[in-house]
Amino acid sequence: MDIEEVVQKTPEKILSVSIPSLIGLKSFQARNIGYKLFSNTALVNSFINIATNLTRIFFDLDCSLVEINPLSLYTVNNEKKLIAVDAKIVFDDNALFKHPDMATLRDVESEEPSEIQAKKADLSYVKLDGDVGCVVNGAGLAMATMDLIKRYGGNPANFLDIGGSSSPEKMREAMKIITADKNVKAVLVNIFGGITRCDDVAQGLLWAIKEEKISLPIVARLVGTNQDKARSLLENSPIIFAETMSEGVKKVTQALKG
Repeated sequence: MDIEEVVQKTPEKILSVSIPSLIGLKSFQARNIGYKLFSNTALVNSFINIATNLTRIFFDLDCSLVEINPLSLYTVNNEKKLIAVDAKIVFDDNALFKHPDMATLRDVESEEPSEIQAKKADLSYVKLDGDVGCVVNGAGLAMATMDLIKRYGGNPANFLDIGGSSSPEKMREAMKIITADKNVKAVLVNIFGGITRCDDVAQGLLWAIKEEKISLPIVARLVGTNQDKARSLLENSPIIFAETMSEGVKKVTQALKG
């Protein structure tokens, strides 16, 4: 428990082992850790059983996280035993099609509606608490964009990756989701087009502005495939252009100030 504090104060107490994905946790690996935790052989055997089952769940069900916290020691009739007091499993959404029985456990009502809408549109989206909406292609570029927004004094309102093979429809849906967030005061579109065509992004932007009557400041940096065509499409629109990512972030943070 309180693993963050343990990492800071007593990192030597953390025991770790690398588990090969093809063969899983071997019993000798679990046994080695078990004997570092307990001197009682019965407890070690119980730990081996728990640890191997834990890793089997992780690989068999395509999980991104499986944890027991806390794993507690208790005594019944003078016999010490291990019990999982609490546990958590996070399934990889991309693998749920292989586990329809797990998919039925999903509680949609407990999820953010905008994230559900984004999932249906094949968009990678996570809602945040800021006021700068972000539309980016590529997870790495999206993270870098969010970091730069923070550096220049803004706060990203979301993580949104439209992906590589984007269409005008996906771009339009991305803008609808972002601008539906009442906290968003300006939008930054940061596209580095390889597979992504800048003119497709531009067309989707135009559709979204017209259909959703978007009046928020929109700053666009569109670089790469068909960038000149994209500029031609948007030249009579209210969109503010930027040549570089830094310029785009500066302009969108300035737009927030009025």
